[in-house]
Amino acid sequence: MDLHSFLNSYFLLVLLCLLNIFTINLAKPSKQETVLFGGEFPALYVIGDSLVDSGNNNHLATKVQSNFPPYGSDFEGGKATGRFSNGKTIADYIAIYYGLPLVPAYLGLSEEEKNNISTGFNYASASCGILPDTGKLMGKCLSLSVQVDMFKETIANNLKKNFKKSELRKHLAESLFMTAIGVNDYAFFFNMTTDANEFANKLLHDYLIQIERLHKLGARKFFINNIKPLGCYPNMVAKTVPRGSCNDPLNLAISIFNTKLIKSLSRMSQKFNKISFLYSDYFNYMLGLRGPSSNQVGSSLLNVTSPCCPEVYDGGLITSCSPGSIACKAPDTHIFFDPFHPTQLANYMYAIACFHERSICHVLKN
Repeated sequence: MDLHSFLNSYFLLVLLCLLNIFTINLAKPSKQETVLFGGEFPALYVIGDSLVDSGNNNHLATKVQSNFPPYGSDFEGGKATGRFSNGKTIADYIAIYYGLPLVPAYLGLSEEEKNNISTGFNYASASCGILPDTGKLMGKCLSLSVQVDMFKETIANNLKKNFKKSELRKHLAESLFMTAIGVNDYAFFFNMTTDANEFANKLLHDYLIQIERLHKLGARKFFINNIKPLGCYPNMVAKTVPRGSCNDPLNLAISIFNTKLIKSLSRMSQKFNKISFLYSDYFNYMLGLRGPSSNQVGSSLLNVTSPCCPEVYDGGLITSCSPGSIACKAPDTHIFFDPFHPTQLANYMYAIACFHERSICHVLKN
């Protein structure tokens, strides 16, 4: 090993040791630091796809599941819970930052458990999206509208048992509603013959309808993630020429949606009473980790083009690990755990960028 390689390995080892020691402490706001978006939320309600699914797909007839090793190898107890990562998701770090328990998967709870929980539920479902048919080729999943339906059922069947009418209204108004959804709509239905502007308008129309539904149900505080740069993910760069470079036209199409999204949310904050949005630029966060779109091999410290699992990836149609898949020995040397999902390290770095650096998350002004 030459001196350059030795130093890279040494500094990476130091970085990983520091992350292991300080992960939980650094995810929480310090006493001197103003909590982003105010904090003191009584509950966190999570709506989204596999980026934040905490186990709902375990209970659905679908090929898209992650409740088996090597998923969860770095989660609490080394257990595969249905999270599409080796450890915590960004939803987990958001809960930690705001002092809330990790949000349980709604479908994994009994009615008694649902009746006893008042700190939020996770309705996210891997492979699904904004459009009702997205992901259905892979089996059953919970689309955006279905997730909002389930939240409505939660109010009627569970929360009303815990709160009086006025208390429930206050609980919902003070809770945080997180969304991270839309990339699967591009993965399943967008191609280079699709009109990017029309596609973005259709997605945005359907998305905003569901945000308005949540508002009518009592939600007032929203944590909105934009759509990630799918064109730079391992399942995409394995097919590009030259191999490893990003699919820039696809990323451009997604950025059109993201631009329309933030403008629409700003208008909505003016239209509706007492509604507020924390906007998360997940797209540019992941591009920042990735580096230049022409990057074919990754940085000197982190592998940004290949997944940890499977360790040998040929760019096939499967975008997740399979039972028995062989993963790399050090997931924290990658930003992608599987071809479509980030490692715990990437999710933790997101929390730092969002909450402490505040470089990718900001409150939209009315």
